[in-house]
Amino acid sequence: MIKKKLSKTFVVFILIFTAFSLQVISEKPLLSAEAESNDNNNELLSQAKNENLKLKLEFIGFNPDLVNEAEIESELYNHFKHSTSIPQADLNFNFEFNYADESIRKALEDYMNLTGVNASGGGYELNITLLYEDLASGNRSDIFIPRDGLSIDADLVNEYLYQNLYQEPAADEPGYTLYLMNYSNFDSPDHKNEHWYDTNGTSIDANETVTWWYSGYRNLSKRAAMGWGGKYRFAYIDLSSRSWYLDYVINAWGSLGIGSPSYYDYPDLDNLTQTHDVTTPLGNAKLTEYLADWINSYIGNVFSGPCYDPPLGKSISLQVKVLNNLTDNGYPEEDLLWCISKHRIKNQLDNDFPWIDWRIEIEWVELTDEPSLFDYIQANTHEDIDGKYIEVSSGLFSVLQNELDSHFDMSAADEVLPCYFFLTDNVAFRWYGTSFAGLGGMGWEILKASQYSLFEEGNVSKPMRGMSAVMIHELGHSLGLPHPHSFYGWGSSFVEEVMSYFSTTEKFSTFYKDAVGRAHADAHFLYGIDEFANAYQLYLDAGSPSEYDATVGLINDTLDVDFPQYYRQMDYDLAAIAALTARDLIQSLINDLQGTSSPGNTTPTLALGFLAILIFPVIIFVNKAKQRNR
Repeated sequence: MIKKKLSKTFVVFILIFTAFSLQVISEKPLLSAEAESNDNNNELLSQAKNENLKLKLEFIGFNPDLVNEAEIESELYNHFKHSTSIPQADLNFNFEFNYADESIRKALEDYMNLTGVNASGGGYELNITLLYEDLASGNRSDIFIPRDGLSIDADLVNEYLYQNLYQEPAADEPGYTLYLMNYSNFDSPDHKNEHWYDTNGTSIDANETVTWWYSGYRNLSKRAAMGWGGKYRFAYIDLSSRSWYLDYVINAWGSLGIGSPSYYDYPDLDNLTQTHDVTTPLGNAKLTEYLADWINSYIGNVFSGPCYDPPLGKSISLQVKVLNNLTDNGYPEEDLLWCISKHRIKNQLDNDFPWIDWRIEIEWVELTDEPSLFDYIQANTHEDIDGKYIEVSSGLFSVLQNELDSHFDMSAADEVLPCYFFLTDNVAFRWYGTSFAGLGGMGWEILKASQYSLFEEGNVSKPMRGMSAVMIHELGHSLGLPHPHSFYGWGSSFVEEVMSYFSTTEKFSTFYKDAVGRAHADAHFLYGIDEFANAYQLYLDAGSPSEYDATVGLINDTLDVDFPQYYRQMDYDLAAIAALTARDLIQSLINDLQGTSSPGNTTPTLALGFLAILIFPVIIFVNKAKQRNR
């Protein structure tokens, strides 16, 4: 059995978001004239209601007497406001502390022993001294020290938790679950034997199994994690396991604003408990800080649904212009086309955000056919110990931004997200000194690849990494999404999420699908409420004509019954679809009442009712499709 203890706190935390990949938030036009008014928008923001979410903290392998719940909770963030330009619900968290019985802990241990592999030299520790030497010299060498121990499949543990421990949120208590695990008994006291969670993926473009990790360091191997999650509404972290990843972050990327959570100071929980006696007040205070920092990383970066002022267009056009310089350097275009796929990108976006009409176009041109860009790159290519590069922040960024209208159709949809994709002959792109494969969040994107990032050693017969997942990642920034690491530290990097530097997936996690869906549902619902008030006044002023009664009732039921039901069940896809459906019906009603329907496109009330009959089966179809995908 699991012991439960519920408590609440209200600690106000102001979220300030900065991230290294230039996540600049651009304001976009809203769907209605009323919504574009700043005064009206401020009124709508004041109408936005708080949303209460429960976060279950499930401790497995911990002594409850050493977990100071009151002190931990006093350090946890529990209030989040993500938007300033659209009406979006503030999130408030309530916390529930649970402890697994020994039988539950032992059953999971037995499962991991059964499915895990005792690997001699299969685990890895980072050789920090060699890493610094490499970073100084430009060389790339084997920076890992082999370690013995237990290799555990992260996905199998994720499924075990889902099948045996996880409970879906109750209809009246939406929320998430974080499992905090301690399996230090897998490790030897001298740390020569450790345990870790291995993650693998498949490159959607190259269709190759990915066991290594993408990095500017050139594809570091051995993707050992400390936990996993994102497929369902929970994540797990084994604080007693080890991963070289955070050591790499601290030492190689310290300039990126990684914060200073206490978990950076200890390789794992064992190290903390060997350094401090957690049964003493001082030692227990260290443990409390350590646990709170881990939990806050997940709350702020993942569970809070961070989505900042997203574009709300019903149709979004992603236009990718591939500026190919590799074909002129011996790589035929037909050997390159696989690296980015309209079909694969659209399928993922349709699946994750089904209420948006996605329009994807990819155009291939030779870079030499764009002489201004070609000449600029030729004139501004530099070289240092790491090779040839363009410093994008020095001028190319402004050039590309200023020429958007000449390269893209900016009227192709409600929202247009343009992307320049450069395929260059072994020339890196850098942003303030940091090499990147993608730059996004500006309302437009830049992708960059070379023969050595696409193919192993530049050999076309060995495709290695395509760019469709990178494109989806950068587009995610323009949708308002951050990385699952940022201001709250990097401890929450271990999720199956396209926005994570650690993950190889092209998929958005359930957490980030919730984030975008909730933001769109909030905004469209509140705009719909405001627009319906205007429409209803027109209806009353017209003498409440009976031919519009059915339409008025349908709109009211959609906003007052259907939307709240979907929203409370955390079915944000259907909530967004319901709110958009209501807004479409409201606009048609206003047009009819004002007599402003365009010729040949009038929608009488009877047709509106029929339109609703057509639209709502779409909602049911989406719901069934989602159930099949679960």
